[in-house]
Amino acid sequence: MQDDIFPAAEKILSDIENVLKKNPSLKSFEIIPAEDNENKSPVFHQEDSLGLASWCVQPLYCYAHRRLFELRQNKHRREEPSTVARWLLGALLLNPDVTTFWNMRRELVRSHKLDASEEFFFSRLVLYHKPKCFEAFAYRRWLLSYILNTKDGHYDPEPAESPLCTELDIATTCADRYASNYHAWSHRRHVMTLRESRGFSHPTMETEWKNSLAWCQRHVSDYSGLSYRQFLLRKHIFEFKELPREPYVKCPDLGEQCREELFAYIKSNIGETGDTRKLQRLLATTNSESAGEASQQGYFRALSYWVEECRANDSAICMYNDHEALWCHRRFLACLLVRFMASNLRSCQREECDTGSRSSNELIDVKNVQKTLETTIDQEALCHEFLVRAFRTRTDQIADLANKRDQHERMLVERFFKFLQSIGFEMRS
Repeated sequence: MQDDIFPAAEKILSDIENVLKKNPSLKSFEIIPAEDNENKSPVFHQEDSLGLASWCVQPLYCYAHRRLFELRQNKHRREEPSTVARWLLGALLLNPDVTTFWNMRRELVRSHKLDASEEFFFSRLVLYHKPKCFEAFAYRRWLLSYILNTKDGHYDPEPAESPLCTELDIATTCADRYASNYHAWSHRRHVMTLRESRGFSHPTMETEWKNSLAWCQRHVSDYSGLSYRQFLLRKHIFEFKELPREPYVKCPDLGEQCREELFAYIKSNIGETGDTRKLQRLLATTNSESAGEASQQGYFRALSYWVEECRANDSAICMYNDHEALWCHRRFLACLLVRFMASNLRSCQREECDTGSRSSNELIDVKNVQKTLETTIDQEALCHEFLVRAFRTRTDQIADLANKRDQHERMLVERFFKFLQSIGFEMRS
């Protein structure tokens, strides 16, 4: 397209740029259906919203696209950085899936022609319009690392000032605006991983655990949110040794409360008198055990998160029918329990083997430690057996309810039980 076909392009781009400078905290951008009106600006601005008339979208994008690629191809050509930034502004607002344009914007940030903090506002506007744009999320991750690398090593902001908390808010908005938005949840994973590597106090894992549950309860059939819950649950299950340094709301007393949650779940799903008495003895034993208290707290705390997720999944399946995402999530819960039991048993056995390599001077201590480990292994094996039985009993109850609903849910139940069999999730009768 020739430049003179759309002579109003520069004026429209300048109007958009001026609106952004006047109100950098714009929250939304939309294309407004409208016919050609040469006597009126196609740029609309009201409060925190920006709009662009639909009639100018195609010619405006073609103009910006042509200018940018001419500049990219002609390395000897020089343009004012402000002009290039204006072209990029129009091109990325209308089509943010072009990696080259984001790379050009990165170059302007590196050369200090664009302010990195202001770029967060611009990319947020892009994500409101295109909430599943991978390139925009990638640009925000790059900006986040760029900003944090310039901060002091002891930088640890409060929630109101934390850029990581802002990123979680952006990810939530995008997930709300576009179903099955795995890019938004992947961005959220990156933020939490970055927070852990930087040693930030906020956002906490516990806050994320509660917020993600609330989101999943509002979007029952969206598996993308459940996949993020699985990421958090794996953290709680397999990395619990690092997590207690955080302030926990859920388990202020890591021993007693988490233990009670676990045994309450088991007891509510086991009705046999003999098993109930055996369970009570196990509870009394673990409650009075003083040796290995820290590891026991971590063990019960990890399983308490698994139990909480099982209860949430139980309630959702009972309340909503024909949601395949819920049954797929239950597969994950079963598989995770199998993995946890296997890894925890290997860990205990490894510790037991380590005690056998001690010197004879430590014989008395080794015997005490070995006796404690053997008791711990027996207790955990029995606890695992009860957990599997409780999960299977509760699953049978839910399956009976689901089978009465319709043929599609019967198929989901059948597939679920085939999966249990394939991973060896079976109970002795």
